[in-house]
Amino acid sequence: MESHLPPASGATRAASQLESLPVEPLMTRDFDARPALVYERLRARYGPVAPVEVFGVPVWLVLGFREVLDVLRDESRWKKDVRHWRGLRDGRVPEDWPLLPAYRVNHMLLQDDQQHAATRTAVDAALKPFQDPRQPQGRSLVSAVARQVDELITFFADGGSTGWVDLCAQFSRPLPLMVVNRLFGFPVEQGDEIFMDAWRMMDSGPDAAAAIERLLTATTELAAHKQAHPGEDLTSRLLAADPSMTVDQVGLELYAILVAIADTTSHSITNGVLEVLTGNSGARASLTAGIISELVNRVHIASPPWSNLTFRYPVSDTVLGNFRLAAGDVVMPSIAAAHGDPVFADAINQDSAMSSRAHLAWGAGPHQCPGRGLADMMVSAAIRRLFERCDLELGLPVDQLPWRSSTYVRGMRSFPVKFRMRELPGPVLGAGGPRPAAASATVAPARDDDQATPAEPDQPRPALRRFMASLRRGVPVIGEGMVH
Repeated sequence: MESHLPPASGATRAASQLESLPVEPLMTRDFDARPALVYERLRARYGPVAPVEVFGVPVWLVLGFREVLDVLRDESRWKKDVRHWRGLRDGRVPEDWPLLPAYRVNHMLLQDDQQHAATRTAVDAALKPFQDPRQPQGRSLVSAVARQVDELITFFADGGSTGWVDLCAQFSRPLPLMVVNRLFGFPVEQGDEIFMDAWRMMDSGPDAAAAIERLLTATTELAAHKQAHPGEDLTSRLLAADPSMTVDQVGLELYAILVAIADTTSHSITNGVLEVLTGNSGARASLTAGIISELVNRVHIASPPWSNLTFRYPVSDTVLGNFRLAAGDVVMPSIAAAHGDPVFADAINQDSAMSSRAHLAWGAGPHQCPGRGLADMMVSAAIRRLFERCDLELGLPVDQLPWRSSTYVRGMRSFPVKFRMRELPGPVLGAGGPRPAAASATVAPARDDDQATPAEPDQPRPALRRFMASLRRGVPVIGEGMVH
């Protein structure tokens, strides 16, 4: 392969190489529909690192497994703080660049060194009991997730034995938001508004910016409330874990956790169902054997929900792949491309009962996802119960499924599926075991027997129910192929 390394003494040439190279746009229809083919074309042309353009800004896209791992693990050479970005400092990034606002927020996902280590320590401590099924907080959350999964299935079935469901809008997207609302300790009446603003934020539509502002305001106000009235929730535990954190900073960290968990979990659920329905032999074998954790792990390899990670910046000129990168260049590690690298892909034994745990779906190094245990628990519970209660068929040919146009995540905008219920009515699972659900499709959340987290209300939440019902009314159109 032709080398693109300039002479070591060519500091000026090295500093301008990314800006002077011809680059091809990454965000195309081909990328939306078949990103794996785009990664392979770039790999064949450039090797493990390729110069691309993202909405008009040149970026180094890291495609190689070893190279991605190097960038993720070495925090001393690869920084996340946007102040390291030379092109931004030099005024070469337009102020209206669509990805820029997300990089100007000072939360854990974009911090470095001691600041990141301190924030990460507090977040890990706050999350720990909720990710440990041996702890009362973890047991209570597992029970709540099981109930919410059953509640959503019963709700989209609406008392019928067959029908259409958009598994994105009516199942995989509401579930993590419902769990996060409970985990954070939002009051029920406020939680419904948070739920819908998080929905608007993930859609990235014209009302997304206002929704983000409201979310940040809500998480900050929640932190202030919990500082005065602590409880057994993540917000209170985060405040206690590091009393030096201001309520504004806690609000930012809650927002970052919401964004990371909501998108990752939602797309992992639908990507998992899709892998089973399209005949991924490993995924189907894991489902048949009842090894749901293995099915989820296979999905993380085949279709990671976070396909590309947030930017890194080298602190000094460095060689990566076939290029010399200048200090302050912008680098985007690609998990999906790394999983397609023959170095990784050829080492996987597809016939093995277990798949590799060496994947990068949760990142690696200091910035590895802190909520991966919580997310895996939600995904496993959702997929297990969905296939226990329903037989599912694709509502559209695979090549007509509408994928989100996103730089970072790989997930569908909608996922029309035909379902046939195996059992009616569905149970609502509580800490004491299953009990019959109400005859109505609108099921009131059950109370926790374990008081580690606040009990949920006896009555359904009307705002959320009306919102979900409006989605349900539109599903037959989706089922007939008129996706919009």
